[in-house]
Amino acid sequence: MDRREFIKACSVVLLMQAFAGCRRVTLDTSSSMPSLEDFVNEVKMAASRSKPGFDLVQIPMPSALKQSGASPLNRFGMAIDLDACNGCGKCILACMQENNIPLSSKERRAAGQFMHWIEMRGGTPSMCFHCGDAPCEKVCPTGAATHTPDGLSTMMYKRCTGSRFCGANCPVGARKFNYDDAVKEGLSRRFNSEVPLRSKGVMEKCSLCLQRLQDHKYSHMAQFPGNEWRGTGVETACAGACPKHAIIFGNWLDPASPLVKAAKRKNIYAPAEVAALDPSVVYLRGNR
Repeated sequence: MDRREFIKACSVVLLMQAFAGCRRVTLDTSSSMPSLEDFVNEVKMAASRSKPGFDLVQIPMPSALKQSGASPLNRFGMAIDLDACNGCGKCILACMQENNIPLSSKERRAAGQFMHWIEMRGGTPSMCFHCGDAPCEKVCPTGAATHTPDGLSTMMYKRCTGSRFCGANCPVGARKFNYDDAVKEGLSRRFNSEVPLRSKGVMEKCSLCLQRLQDHKYSHMAQFPGNEWRGTGVETACAGACPKHAIIFGNWLDPASPLVKAAKRKNIYAPAEVAALDPSVVYLRGNR
């Protein structure tokens, strides 16, 4: 190992020490915070008001991103098996805990507006489809809405000025705007110390549990310096919580990924609104 590789390895180890233990989801027991039951009840309420389902069209399996700088090894995504999903909503609750998603105010709930990154459409989970050609990113005036080289459509909250252009340009309304100061109004709970609580006036959405991918990558770099990282073994909170194993996370560019294996056995679909936008999140139905 030369001097440069040694310094790099030491830096990765220090990063791992900084992240050590942060994967644990811990419940803040402060009495000023809403209870877990409050979140469970809101998920039930939202599930009972399921929006109409999408008009699905068949698409090919996602491949390498076409954008400049895209990774030739990794494109992370997810599939929801419609033949297995029963619409129980456990994925929504798991997502809220993993990502510290706040409750909605009484006024928002009455209007059917929830901050949930996953919502039911026709009794089926729906979230950001992480389009390779994402229209939301093209209209963000600050660069807060951006794409990672490995396929994730992400949000940089500190850059977000709340213009809501991205939300208006999302064909399926996957982005949520923080109208309320959730912390001040007692609507937030820090379930996961790794994920920051967002402030009023920013857009947020599904991140495909980016923090889990980052942790796994740092760990891999520390243990296997110089080896290629493919994200093997990473699972999103929603996938891990699904009792029917209907949600599959993985790497579209890795033939050994459970995502690719599942998609090869079934027909692949996407909402008609995003089918031409190269989505990384798809639906599966029927057998090939």
